[in-house]
Amino acid sequence: MIRSGSASLISALILTVGVAGPADAQRGTKPAEIEVVANDYAFLPLPAMISAGPTIFTFVNQGKVFHEVNIVRLKPGATVAEFAKAEAPQRREMIERSVGILIAGSGNRPDGRILVDLVKGSTYVAYCQFRDTPEAPAHLVLGMYTSFTPR
Repeated sequence: MIRSGSASLISALILTVGVAGPADAQRGTKPAEIEVVANDYAFLPLPAMISAGPTIFTFVNQGKVFHEVNIVRLKPGATVAEFAKAEAPQRREMIERSVGILIAGSGNRPDGRILVDLVKGSTYVAYCQFRDTPEAPAHLVLGMYTSFTPR
């Protein structure tokens, strides 16, 4: 015997399963995975083709000093060259969205990952803003950045 509250719940479950569409099917797909690899003051090249949509970024530091991968999405019209040359306050003005940061010591990888829904046609920058000493230039200034535009 089914009580009326239980019957409503069963009906709702049947209705939910019955109307699964393309969006629900897409959620079942596994996100793309991209490993960002740092050496001292550079990142190894990222894949030439990065697709829009759910993506997991992992990080490994093969360098001799601490590094981070800080991933941001630039505002429309901001260029990677301008971003790399700008001082911190002006650089922040060029960022539409901060995606996430992963930090690792020499020869290590962090415990976490970054899951992001990459936006087609947007420009993303992955960079390290650490300094070896307070007086040293930021790793970004030394060329430790890369960019990509999902297709």
